[in-house]
Amino acid sequence: MKLSENPLERRLQVSGILLILGLLTESLCLSWARPLSFLAFISVGGVLLLAGMVVYLLSLLAIRGSRQ
Repeated sequence: MKLSENPLERRLQVSGILLILGLLTESLCLSWARPLSFLAFISVGGVLLLAGMVVYLLSLLAIRGSRQ
């Protein structure tokens, strides 16, 4: 997959990739019945989801700030 050259589209693609990776991690952890799966669910999946949301929101703020 090739990332776009447009900065806004690139940031949105990166945030989408992070969100998908977080959801995949959490779905794998839900099917795994071990105590470590909960830690991976929270630490790895949660961090990836949070990072994806932060990148998305920051990209929206950056484009709003450049228009003013």
